[in-house]
Amino acid sequence: MAATDVVDRIKAHIGKTQKPVTATVEAGHLKRFAEAIGDPNPRWLEEAPPTFLVAIAPTSYHLDEAEQYGKGWLNGGNRFEYLEPVKVGDRITATGKVGDVYEKSGSSGNLLFIIFETEYTNQHGHTVARLRGTAIRR
Repeated sequence: MAATDVVDRIKAHIGKTQKPVTATVEAGHLKRFAEAIGDPNPRWLEEAPPTFLVAIAPTSYHLDEAEQYGKGWLNGGNRFEYLEPVKVGDRITATGKVGDVYEKSGSSGNLLFIIFETEYTNQHGHTVARLRGTAIRR
């Protein structure tokens, strides 16, 4: 199968959301997370530190078609946008989707970029954060 066919099949996933994942922010989980990242800031015992949302409500959007492109994965980075504090007791729902898919030529050949977007909302329906992550297939 040609790489362009694989890319076109992956592009068909753009905009499709996955099943939402919901979790409650617990004080003990916040404490363990802060210890794991080595940040003793006492604020983290009441309010979630950056990247905590990924730990409590991980989203996974595996694209089988991407395995047919190249031989390995690279992490292209994540960008978070925080809109409201996430506090102990909040019930967070994460909904992920494929935001974009494109190819670029690199020194070792073509690279496939898959942009994943996740929106995190609380129990009041307020968006508290957004995540935009890049997975690279080479």
